[in-house]
Amino acid sequence: MVVAVKSGRNILSAEVLTALGIIGLVVLMLVMVMHHPVAGQKDASKVVDSIARQASAIRFVHGTVATGITLMTALMLGFAVRLGLTRPHVLLGAVSSSLALIMICVAVLLDGFVAPELSIQCAINGGDCADSVVALLRYGGLQIEFMTRFGLLALASATGLWASDLFFRTDGTRVFGVLGLLSAIVQFALLGFGGRLNPHSLTLIVIAQAVWYGSIGAIIIFRKGPYAVADVM
Repeated sequence: MVVAVKSGRNILSAEVLTALGIIGLVVLMLVMVMHHPVAGQKDASKVVDSIARQASAIRFVHGTVATGITLMTALMLGFAVRLGLTRPHVLLGAVSSSLALIMICVAVLLDGFVAPELSIQCAINGGDCADSVVALLRYGGLQIEFMTRFGLLALASATGLWASDLFFRTDGTRVFGVLGLLSAIVQFALLGFGGRLNPHSLTLIVIAQAVWYGSIGAIIIFRKGPYAVADVM
């Protein structure tokens, strides 16, 4: 008796769960960025009070983003292993992705936990320190801006490197490579010419990233390229 094992159709496989995880995480991060709390005040004391009142929401959003990007980085490093980490451009993409994780998590720590704590302590002390705290927040904002920007640039670089690998393959992944390259170009354009980062520009960047991550999810689900599985008879 001959038994046909169609492992590529096993919808409960680890690979398909990985694909669903990638898609779910990018949707989660998009939602978090779109709901990023904003202290829309000009007066120093009102800025401090606004941040202090929103501290729980700020921590939740930034903590979720940090967790999401950590899990996403782990999943994408698994994708890099499939492409072949011994190949220089794939390895460079993995290094870029890891650097992006570090820089973005540092920015998240400052923006999501240090800034609210400074504001809370100032509010508790009566708000007399509002001017000093706002000055610190502006200084910290520059650090957050550059850490986030360079982290996203590193992430876009990883996208471009891995997408170029897909583009030059001959096993049905070229269209996904094109989508990845377009995603990287859009990210570079927004980061290079889009001015200061804000919730709107970050949302556009995450949407561009979603195109790439969705492509990876499709590659895994439809068993293309490095995830192709031969039928075993």
